[in-house]
Amino acid sequence: MFQGLSLEQAPPYKIPLKFFITASFYLLIFSIVLLINIFEISSRFEYETIAIVHSLTLGFFSHVMFGAMFQMIPVMLGLPYDDVEKKSNIIYFSLNIGILFFLFGFLTTKLYLLHVSALFLGISFIYFSYISLKTVLKSEEKDYLVLNFATSFLLLLIGSVFGLITLIGHLGFVDSVKFGDIHISFMLFGWIFLLLNAVSYRIIPMFFVAKEFPLFIKNNLYKIIGGLLFLFFIFRINDDFESLKYIKALLSLSVIVFALKSIEILKNRKRARKDITVNLWYFSMINLIVASILFIINQFLYNDISLIIGFFALFGVYSLINGMLYKIVPFLTWFHLSSSMVFDAEMNDVIKKEKMRLQISFYHFSYICAMLGIFSKWFFVAGIISFFISSLILIKNLIDASKYYDEYIKKKIDMGNFAS
Repeated sequence: MFQGLSLEQAPPYKIPLKFFITASFYLLIFSIVLLINIFEISSRFEYETIAIVHSLTLGFFSHVMFGAMFQMIPVMLGLPYDDVEKKSNIIYFSLNIGILFFLFGFLTTKLYLLHVSALFLGISFIYFSYISLKTVLKSEEKDYLVLNFATSFLLLLIGSVFGLITLIGHLGFVDSVKFGDIHISFMLFGWIFLLLNAVSYRIIPMFFVAKEFPLFIKNNLYKIIGGLLFLFFIFRINDDFESLKYIKALLSLSVIVFALKSIEILKNRKRARKDITVNLWYFSMINLIVASILFIINQFLYNDISLIIGFFALFGVYSLINGMLYKIVPFLTWFHLSSSMVFDAEMNDVIKKEKMRLQISFYHFSYICAMLGIFSKWFFVAGIISFFISSLILIKNLIDASKYYDEYIKKKIDMGNFAS
């Protein structure tokens, strides 16, 4: 089994960066749509709420995760995607067309736009799931990392199919709420959670000089999640809500276990110095723990607190992805420059620390304002504006990383021309 980092298998630098930068622009759309509708939101079932949530999940999360996989599967596992430029372009363009039709469809309540979005989103998600699953299964040795990635791609495929059924189901021939619940569970616990697990198993020990996760977690958590999601599907299809309570509680407990173990490993890392990304990781894990505890409590309440749970869950996932971007992008920039025989680039110069801190400060301020929103929705307004500014800074930081790469490549070319 491949154990190192492969320069030869890595795709062109611009492929993941294109996904990352585009992802950040969707944060601006998320902020604008949320700001326009902030005083009307009262339920997760409203079309405006669905558009807002998916501008973050489809727009930001999916772009980052797709872009990261095109880079990390070849580099971490030594398993390259075939014809990666062509396939990544198909996924990139179909994903963006699908998202835009999706958002306009829900915001204007025009069902035909949703069906167009289903076509393009289906192409992007099902195609990405298929080529990713096919790629990782090429590995001769099926170790925990390969199996975690493979399971997350399989569950993404299943979750995507249920998402398409939910979208098309707005014509009224299926129960959109039922299939929507299955879709959400498979995407959150099966795709996002398991993929972040798999990435964490490699990133935390490598980037933070920390201990490995326990073998039991690495070898069994993906099986537990997969089994619980299968039971979730059976019970939800049959409307067995009493059994569903316990399945949801166990899924949430799995998240809590992983989050607590991540905090413990990071706290006991060998180089326990101040690190912006470590703090984001802590912040993420705490939010996911709170979301999971509230999700368990909500199973036994008569009042629906799904919007509150969604707030902590989305902030938790966003924080982790934000932290990963600040680890992955500088590393990839240096990594690709080194593979191009440019050795004078410095990883710490790709995105300046002070610029990271500025972006994260606005992000944390938006979080505080959102928490104060229980007293007045005008705090939400201030928080959304702060998040918008934070997103602008994130875009600039990622573009600066791309410029840093371009400048050093140009310098190498100029030196080569001068030498000749």
